[in-house]
Amino acid sequence: LVDFRIAMDNEIPEKFLGSFKLDRSENFDEFLAAKGVNWLLRKMISFASVTKVFSRAEAGRYDLINLSSKKNTSYRNWRLNEQFQSEGFDGKMHNVRFLVCLRVDCFVLTTSLVSNKENALFLQIRFEYDPTTESLKETHVRMNEPNDQPETYTYTVDGDTLVLVRISGTDRRLCG
Repeated sequence: LVDFRIAMDNEIPEKFLGSFKLDRSENFDEFLAAKGVNWLLRKMISFASVTKVFSRAEAGRYDLINLSSKKNTSYRNWRLNEQFQSEGFDGKMHNVRFLVCLRVDCFVLTTSLVSNKENALFLQIRFEYDPTTESLKETHVRMNEPNDQPETYTYTVDGDTLVLVRISGTDRRLCG
């Protein structure tokens, strides 16, 4: 049991490593509309091709690449608990960190805009792995907006398909 805990603190579960391409979305347009995204932009987003790639880099390091027809982002050669800088979807540089929680089943990505301004965006992305349900939960929290509700997504693996479910009911299937 002790060895398992140590391994989980230092590694992302193997089943979530790989390349997953968007297969289909369910209720995604409704989700975007509820977020206030205008009709034309929602249509452009719905036609975008998306692939998410989690992989091992060097020993103890990882890469996370988000490929889309609009813009690609990549977090390369990072280690759990170490901060690094990388460009986000918004084209701005962010400080990024995947953090290990005190619990066995959790790692956290914290990202903030690289800025000296007090009002800079500070976003924390937390990943929690639940070995009972074999699911990975991703929660986005805007740290400097206390009234903003966190956004939560859950990933499960169904065969060679990574299923991404938005807690509000939006499902996106990404095939491996």
